Amino acid sequence: MRVNIGTIKSNGDGFNRIASIAENTKALLWDSVELDFSNCSFFEANMAAPLYTVIARLRAELNDVSASNLPADIERILKKNHFLTLFNMETLPDTNQTTLPFKIFKLTAGEQFSDYLDLYMNGKGIPQMSAALTKRFRQSLFEIFQNAASHSKSISGIFVCGQFYPQKHRLDFTIADAGIGIRENVRRYTKNPRISSCNAINWALTEGHTTKTGNQPGGLGLKLIKDFIRMNEGKLQIVSRFGYYEFTADSNSFVKMDHDFPGTSVNIEINTNDTNSYCLKSELSNNDIF
Repeated sequence: MRVNIGTIKSNGDGFNRIASIAENTKALLWDSVELDFSNCSFFEANMAAPLYTVIARLRAELNDVSASNLPADIERILKKNHFLTLFNMETLPDTNQTTLPFKIFKLTAGEQFSDYLDLYMNGKGIPQMSAALTKRFRQSLFEIFQNAASHSKSISGIFVCGQFYPQKHRLDFTIADAGIGIRENVRRYTKNPRISSCNAINWALTEGHTTKTGNQPGGLGLKLIKDFIRMNEGKLQIVSRFGYYEFTADSNSFVKMDHDFPGTSVNIEINTNDTNSYCLKSELSNNDIF
């Protein structure tokens, strides 16, 4: 089966396109799937992580998945971020240091994820942060990873990728899984089988709400990130099943997607044109960003 990838960017249309590919291929078993990039005019490299949710499920069903007809510029960046090693293609050196390479983590690999952040998050146009805020910011990213590890039940692991776009003044960092999705977790916890994907994401974003038990910290670990995104004028996106959430300094929106995204993806977009310096208010008075 040949699948047209099309143009995929870090927006609602891009996630909906990946969900459409997932729906069109979900019944395949012991088949061959060719991901055809011939009509792909642009592929934002951080979207390799959510795209792999489709590939992972296809391979779990013993399908052979290949990639073909990649335009030269797309092939180059996906070799630099190591995504095309999944299709036995060579890597290229990232001489400009713009990629956070695609990597698959086991659910138990929290320590390796922390090492990944230490290795690749430095530079990349991130606004200046105090040491304390840098630590808290990375802890928040770690909480997103841990939330996926605890709840996704993704047999294929957790997929991470990022890209610095110097000309667009953006850094996008994406964490995705091919698990059961936020909706299923919230439905089980609230015993409400009718809750929608958007309402489930909204429930999970509400402070104090968690499906964790015992003394584990709850929530999606996004409060500090949202505070930063608001001041930085960046963007936060969460997609899970039919739900798409986008948060910016000016908007806070939920949209029902046309197609079923196979798992959950969180994308954090940082405005690298921001010349402000940031620290925690706790370094002055309390625990918020200043």
